[in-house]
Amino acid sequence: MLQGFADAPALYFYPLLAGLLLGVFQIVVFFAGSLSFGDSIADLLDGTSIGELFDWLNLGRVPISIIGMLLLVTFGAVGILLSDTLPLIPDWAYAFAAAPAAIGVTKVLGNGIARLIPQDESYAVSRGDLVGRTGVVTLGPLDDGHPGNVRVRDTHGDLHTIRARPADAGTVIEKGAEVVVVSGGDAPGRVFLVMPFGAES
Repeated sequence: MLQGFADAPALYFYPLLAGLLLGVFQIVVFFAGSLSFGDSIADLLDGTSIGELFDWLNLGRVPISIIGMLLLVTFGAVGILLSDTLPLIPDWAYAFAAAPAAIGVTKVLGNGIARLIPQDESYAVSRGDLVGRTGVVTLGPLDDGHPGNVRVRDTHGDLHTIRARPADAGTVIEKGAEVVVVSGGDAPGRVFLVMPFGAES
């Protein structure tokens, strides 16, 4: 079996291997304590199309190492499976199926992991501690429909991506706008309520 993986196309074998190594890294981080590199990556991606994709994939609610692991392992595994099943097709062609599969699996599993991980345990703060903190809308606009994402730093400087909607019905808050958290995410689905910064009065 190991020989079969070693003979797999490099385009899929190395992402699979990298994903497994990320999984080991996440275990080490779990026992050694949190590292800040995830915040640096989030800041680097902020405002970019890739940043929007990672926000959609629950960056901030799920550790970036887990998101990366899911993406890489799924991409590699699907590519290897397809190369074994359809050997007459060029290796690069499997990526057209492997990439969407990786994104879809990461989104579904990420949603489940985000529900299982207590956000206050992850960052050593309670949801109420984010009330009064300012943040920036990273996935929006925010309106009365589906919640968007807001990136907020707590009093310890740790970065959180929270699901939020406007506190006032009918309000629309555009992506990139600065907001202030006015409710501690006690609504169903842990949705926080926010207002445009400076509009509390």
